[in-house]
Amino acid sequence: MNLNDIFIVRKHPVSLKLVLGLMEDADSSEETKSWALSALFHAGYTHDDSLRDYLYDALDRKGLHPYNEYILEDGKQQEEESPEEQEALRAVYMSQLKTILDNLMQLKAEDGKPLFYQKNHWWAVYRIFVDRKIANMRENQYQSFIHLINTLKLKQLNAELDLSTLSNITQDAIFRLPFKNWKRPYGESTRRQNAFDHMHKIAEELLTSLMRAKIC
Repeated sequence: MNLNDIFIVRKHPVSLKLVLGLMEDADSSEETKSWALSALFHAGYTHDDSLRDYLYDALDRKGLHPYNEYILEDGKQQEEESPEEQEALRAVYMSQLKTILDNLMQLKAEDGKPLFYQKNHWWAVYRIFVDRKIANMRENQYQSFIHLINTLKLKQLNAELDLSTLSNITQDAIFRLPFKNWKRPYGESTRRQNAFDHMHKIAEELLTSLMRAKIC
């Protein structure tokens, strides 16, 4: 986070330091959100995770929660927000998703190998996105999910994402259920149980990250 960054706010060049100061000193929630949105847009544009996290913590201290307030059911935005503010919120939201999935690709299993490494591991990501309505994802929206992942432009893909693999989730009675209803397949082969444990771990790690970021 570079406090000396200069960007345009209300048609005037201002420093990030000034914007953050005005946000912190604002007397009303509307004024606070107005300055925060400008900084959030800058964070999304520059992929500045430290700035984004600082802004979210600052808003949280004031009892304001940008993702909950602005990213609404079916993508509808509050009418009072301008198109520029809506775009800023979307940019930050997508930047947060990208960071979370980039981190998921970096996680290691107990043997030191990547936790996420097979095509069907995308089932865990898709399941959590549908359960938590991330980016308004719904059941059977496989093409939309693939488009979303492509849009995020992840730094690294440990396994290819394609329609045939993703749609095959319907062939597994466990993973097509909501994550809270997943049950370990006792009585089946060790290989089957280990595969379940691995998939469950991926889904659990992703859900934890999304909840920690407070976007679901």
